[in-house]
Amino acid sequence: MSRYVYQIAAPFVSYEEYARLTGVPVATVRNLVRTGRLPIRAKAVPQEKPFINMLALIKEADEQSAA
Repeated sequence: MSRYVYQIAAPFVSYEEYARLTGVPVATVRNLVRTGRLPIRAKAVPQEKPFINMLALIKEADEQSAA
């Protein structure tokens, strides 16, 4: 169990919003997703807009902080 309390504005954010929040270019965000280093919400159909899964990132960070 985590000993931290996390607060996020949204569970999923667009590539553009993630880029704005982190200060990296959108092209870098796309590359990080393509190489599997940023998790995205599963898409129901291929044409659906992809979103960064912020909950998965928080979970990963929490697991790494416990190690």
